[in-house]
Amino acid sequence: MNSHHKFYVSIFVILCIAFLNSEQKPNNPKLISYSSSECEDVYFMNRRKIQNRILSHTITDSSQVYKVFVATGCDRTAKGEIKFINDTLKLRYHNFIKVSEELIKVNDSVSEVKETYIEEVVECDCAYELIYEISGLNKQPKVVTLNDEIITNTKHKYKIRLKAPIFKVVNKDTINLVDIYGLKQKTHMSYRKDGQLFSNLFYVDGQAMTGLASIRYNVNGFDRVEIHKENGNYTKRNYYKNEKLVKVCDTEGAFDDDTNCISLE
Repeated sequence: MNSHHKFYVSIFVILCIAFLNSEQKPNNPKLISYSSSECEDVYFMNRRKIQNRILSHTITDSSQVYKVFVATGCDRTAKGEIKFINDTLKLRYHNFIKVSEELIKVNDSVSEVKETYIEEVVECDCAYELIYEISGLNKQPKVVTLNDEIITNTKHKYKIRLKAPIFKVVNKDTINLVDIYGLKQKTHMSYRKDGQLFSNLFYVDGQAMTGLASIRYNVNGFDRVEIHKENGNYTKRNYYKNEKLVKVCDTEGAFDDDTNCISLE
């Protein structure tokens, strides 16, 4: 074997060793840092329609950063964890509160503190952006999960996608629009079985924002009683007799919850 052949063989062997070493490099990811944004309120009817997803994935020389979006219960994202199992990167979030602490004596000179935690459940819904910075992720995952739900990188905020919007045209006006994500948008009008108007509300992403929330007819001596909304909140109640407005009250939505009433009679 001449010197040229020996040179090329040596280069080939070195490349093979380098390749094998890179293949054998252990995949031992560690969570360097984790953070959660503040709660962004989510209308509870929409939580299950919003898809948890990867917002961005950034690779640097020393780490990889996954920025993800999640709609979940309030105060559930204080802590983060990761695992890499069978080509799957498992991201987790949770929140635990300490409920007890017990001092356990190991021997005459050593004692240990046993702490018991439970996960806190809060009855409200929020949207969060979570950031996981990970080192040692030498093998790219084929699947990424968030609390055991597969998530992907997508710009679409909502899961539901209809073939086309649904709407009605009444007197050349478009009403009762349901967009391709199954969410009510703009003006929605509903009627009782007898044909009388029940509500006339303006919607944004499935949430009733402003307008006439409901009408009740012939109740407690009034022709009708109207409940109104503004910016998503119940604001006032109007009482009518003989088609004339006779009383206006503040309200929080319950039928018998009137405050600061003004009589116009």
